[in-house]
Amino acid sequence: MRAASGRGKRLGRLAAEACADMLSWQRGGNTHLGSILLLMPLAAAIPKIESVSDIRPVLHDVLAGMNHRDALEIFKAVKMVAPGGLGRVAYLDVNDEKTYARISKGRITVVEALRPYRDLDIVAHEYATDYEASYKHGYMYLRSQVKKGRETNEAGVNTFLNILANIPDTHVARRHGRPAARLLSKMAGKVLAAGGASTPEGHALLEKLCLQVRRAGYRPAATADLLAAAFCILLIDGWRP
Repeated sequence: MRAASGRGKRLGRLAAEACADMLSWQRGGNTHLGSILLLMPLAAAIPKIESVSDIRPVLHDVLAGMNHRDALEIFKAVKMVAPGGLGRVAYLDVNDEKTYARISKGRITVVEALRPYRDLDIVAHEYATDYEASYKHGYMYLRSQVKKGRETNEAGVNTFLNILANIPDTHVARRHGRPAARLLSKMAGKVLAAGGASTPEGHALLEKLCLQVRRAGYRPAATADLLAAAFCILLIDGWRP
């Protein structure tokens, strides 16, 4: 992340190196691919941001600067990490060797490569929308929670619920289908409406939701990645826990 904020290696190469490091430290497979891909551009944007209101226009420029070489590195990283539920796709499949030649020949940028999948993958969505969900449903809600004096973990849990309620988790959708992801969002919304982690009623519903999620085998990892980005933006805004 520190290297990303400087002017050294390209973000695609740094993301690939970070993924390799991630796999070298544990045997559980993918744990942070989404967070790496979301936080790297944020780190690169930091030196160019004068206030948090600038962040999305700056991110737009950072993302636009990620060229076909970055796309090749990122696609290789995704293939290396092999995130669950990715499956075969019609356009630029990471598991198809022809994809890499196509990216090189067409000089396809990262945003161009991922834009068709904005409704299927949260990183693709954020790259195509200049971090719309991270900012709107993540950072802005998290900031309001902090301003209300919520304890950090409580604010984080409530923000997680807010993100999940507004954005069906793409990881759950890939593994269990879109109806399951929409149902999970609806359940999160009910918990949040009852106060989330901030009220006894909400806390009881939250515990029930956690139990149901574990029993169903759902892993709302995309929501967790957005929460990581939200906390990063809040830190950029000057917050310190």
